[in-house]
Amino acid sequence: MDQTSLFTAALGLQAPWEVADVDFNPEQGRIDFRIAFRNGAQFSCPNCGAAHQRVHDTRARSWRHLNFFQFEAYIHANVPRVSCEACGKTTQIEVPWARPQSGFTQLMEALVVTLCKAMTVRQVAQLLNVSDMRVWRTLDHYVAQARAREDFSAVQAVGLDETAARRGHNYISLFHDLVAGRLLYACEGRKAEVVAQFADDLEAHGGCAENIDSLCIDMSASYIAGVREHLPWAEITFDEFHVI
Repeated sequence: MDQTSLFTAALGLQAPWEVADVDFNPEQGRIDFRIAFRNGAQFSCPNCGAAHQRVHDTRARSWRHLNFFQFEAYIHANVPRVSCEACGKTTQIEVPWARPQSGFTQLMEALVVTLCKAMTVRQVAQLLNVSDMRVWRTLDHYVAQARAREDFSAVQAVGLDETAARRGHNYISLFHDLVAGRLLYACEGRKAEVVAQFADDLEAHGGCAENIDSLCIDMSASYIAGVREHLPWAEITFDEFHVI
């Protein structure tokens, strides 16, 4: 097995994609893989799904991949656009190793999300030698995707508290499912209107505000007012820590 075939297998590529060239630069601490599709390859139209469409042209793209040992790895490819005979549109195809509009491969994004469960975004960015914003963009995509699948229909007991988001009087309010032990909603501020925002989000995820029969909060006048106005049927309990 030659070098390009070896890395084609290592990257999990399948026809018509294959590694065409590998550029290893130990002084810069990086390895670059140039991926190409075989001559004459045809692709399905991303717009209408029509199969076996010819390549119209290509656009150069690059992605950060998982490190190979201690070396940063990058994938480069000329991504084809197909001119569809069925729908008449010219559209860029989706590559199998990365989601659209991302500068990371899917495996790299999986690593980013996993690391962010245990580390701050700043720490993850420094570890991977990428910008904070690239990490945040990845999190924004997958958090939104995961929240879209949330089901709050069984939520009845909720805990509400605030925490400092950064230095100064900057707070976020956190709503928790006290039975399932999970975060339901978080938003900026700690005024009464955050309860209204939570009630709207609860309904948007299959829950029912009228099902909330108990809500544990601190003795914040704003939280009390918000619960009484937006969740008036919920019984308020003050948590033991704040009472003491």
